This record gives sequence, structure tokens and C-alpha cells, in this order.
Amino acid sequence: MAKPRLVYIGDVPVEASYHGSALLHRLLAEYPAEKLCVVETATPSVPARRLAGVEYLSYPIANQRWLNTRFHPHAVAWFSRVAARTGPRIETMVDGFECEGVLTVAHGFGWLAAADFAAQRKLPLHLMIHDDWPRVAAVKPRVREWIDARFASVYRQARSRICVSPAMSAAYQARYGAPAEVLYPIRAANCPEFETVPARVGQNEAPFTIAFAGTINSTGYIEALRRLQEALERVDGRLLIFGPLTKVEAKRVGLNSITEVCGLLSSSELMSRLREQADALFVPMSFDTEDRVNMQMAFPSKLADYTAVGLPLLIYGPHYCSAVVWARENSGVAEIVEREDLLSEGVARLANKPDLRINLGRRALEIGKKYFSHATTQQLFNPRFPCSCG
Repeated sequence: MAKPRLVYIGDVPVEASYHGSALLHRLLAEYPAEKLCVVETATPSVPARRLAGVEYLSYPIANQRWLNTRFHPHAVAWFSRVAARTGPRIETMVDGFECEGVLTVAHGFGWLAAADFAAQRKLPLHLMIHDDWPRVAAVKPRVREWIDARFASVYRQARSRICVSPAMSAAYQARYGAPAEVLYPIRAANCPEFETVPARVGQNEAPFTIAFAGTINSTGYIEALRRLQEALERVDGRLLIFGPLTKVEAKRVGLNSITEVCGLLSSSELMSRLREQADALFVPMSFDTEDRVNMQMAFPSKLADYTAVGLPLLIYGPHYCSAVVWARENSGVAEIVEREDLLSEGVARLANKPDLRINLGRRALEIGKKYFSHATTQQLFNPRFPCSCG
């Protein structure tokens, strides 16, 4: 079946970087470039990281300066209402691109503009949900009620709904009366295929090293990394952090000399470095009560690449979080720590038991192929876009 001419409208940039941006880039990498248009409604993507041959347009809805002040909750409320009436302006921008479907991610403000645009054009809307946005947004209760009502309307408007975990699908079925299909994170098409764990995993000759790759965007993540650093100090180990964090920022939040800040690398470069330098990979989830709902429903995208490396996983989070539930369902895929005060014990187990590390690494390779392979996920994603013109 011919693919429809698709326009993506959203705050999440479509680029080969990390988190939701990387997932979008990977999902759309095989879409015909002439049938795709990208409208980024927040910070635009870096041109060098974009999809080749695809037209990119920029229409920032919010003024970032206001979002970075104490007036943030009020600014979110204002820009959310503005976004819900932005369809006609987006329509002017994409004039000449005869689109047949609209794709968006429920984050920030772009999803509201996408829904308005789709309604104006009478086009099928395809909604992707990575986080429980109505409850993640930092707004006052009355505004949250409005956002939740708008989300419910857009959710029901959508021709297809795609979420990242079974828990999210079940929660939305109960909350909004319709399920979302589950699509786990996807690996890049050129993701290296390793058949065995790295040789260093079975050795104890170098300092025991745990790596974390990703952004550090909450106090819960900072606290988790500090606790991990303390646990590694007890076994004379070290911590590697890959991502946009700078050395100055790391020092400011209390990450000291045993922590090495390694910068942001491409996916393939990152995997090579991890296999060469790390003995285990860290997957932290928040223990904060206020984050409970999102921890239950969101799913850490880093597991797609982590499981391809062949290193043991150390999953650190409460029993109800999606990563722990997934690991329990796939026995032997990770060392699981469900209590904040037991992290040192989990680190010590990994540091002192090479055989355990080897078994966990092998299991991660096996389970990762089942859940996150590029081919498998693309097969599930592509049928979302039947041509609306018959």
C-alpha cells in the first residue's frame, strides 16, 4: 500500500540525537522523503542530524524566555491555549504540501497545534505518547484540568494512538475509554549486532565501571547518580556519564572525581565506548511520590540501545515503575534494585560476580532483539498510516 503524504507537527525535534528525538528519527528514517514534511514547534533540530531530503519548517509556539522564569506555570497555560488555535498558521506554512495524515507527539504545545490543523483539514491524526503529559506539565490544578480535557478530546480524535508501555495503554483505556497500541523504543537501522558480551565483562582486572547514557533532567536522576557514585566508591569503582551534561554541571550537583563526563556521542560511537570501557549500564527511575504515575507509564528509551551492547543492566527504581515491571517479566535481564537503601548491595553483587555479569549481558542481548529491533518495530509502526485517499 502506498504511504500517505505525512506532516509531522510537534515540539519534539526529529533528529538523530537522544530520547524522543532519536526515536522519531529512527521511525521515520525509511519514510519516503518526498512524502514527509516536518514542522517543529519548539527548539528546531540541528540540520546535520536531520532526515535526509525531508523538508523541515520551524514555527516555535512558545517564548522560551518566559518558560525559564518563575512565571513558567502561567506561561504554559497561555501558550497551551495559543497552540490550540494555531492550526491555520501551520496550514499557511505547509501550503503546497498536499498532506494526507498528521503525526504528533503529546509533549509541550505542538500536539495541540497538530490536532487543530488535522481538524481544520479533516485529516487523520496519529498521536504518539511518550509521557503522561497532562500530569507531567508543571501547571496549576485548574490549568491541568483544561489540559487534561483537551488531551482527552485529542486522544479520542486520533485515528491511531501509540504509547510506550502496556501500563500506559491500560491506564488510558480506563481514563479515556479507548486504548493505545504499544510500541516499544526502536533501535537505529544501522545498530551494531553483537552476538557475545565483551570480554572485559568476565574479568576483574580493571576498576569496576558503570556507565549512564542520557539526559539528567530531574532531581530524582541527580540523586540516583549521587547514590550510585557512593556505591561505586565502596568498591573502588568509577562512573561514566555520556550525554549533554557538562563537567561544570556535574561538579555543581556533587558528582566528583570518580565520575567521568564523556559528552554526547552518536549511537554507534556510544556502543563502542560502552563495550570498551564499562562493566554494567545504569537505568534509574524516580522514587519520588509525585512522579509515581509517570514512572508507572513511561518507559526508558535507553533500553533499546542498552540491550544491544551486551552489558549487564542495573535497573534502579520502585517496584511499580515500568522498567522494573519489564525486567520482572523478562527474568534474568537485569540486576534489579527496588529500594533506595539497597543500591550499594546491587552494585557490590555486580562488582564481585563476573559470572552474574556475563549471564545478565547475554540475556540483555536476547531480550533486546525481541523487543527493540529496528525491523520488528518498523513492522508495527508502518501500518499506522494507511492512505486516506483510498
